[in-house]
Amino acid sequence: MKAILFVVVFAVVKFVYVSLLKFLMLGWFTVTTRFMENMLSNSPNGADDAILWGRILGFISHPMLWFVILMVNFGNS
Repeated sequence: MKAILFVVVFAVVKFVYVSLLKFLMLGWFTVTTRFMENMLSNSPNGADDAILWGRILGFISHPMLWFVILMVNFGNS
């Protein structure tokens, strides 16, 4: 009985942890990207350049996202 309870608790904790980690990674990427886009939107080259650099800086700011984005791109190719 204890073993079954342990397995169930472990599965629930792992599910919550992974869900929270994915949420935080996506949130960090979104906030960083939007922040950089807003910071650079007043640049002389216009909004297109600001969006490009905002996405580049947001992508570089969180190395964990490299793997996620590469996996998604590989899965869609």
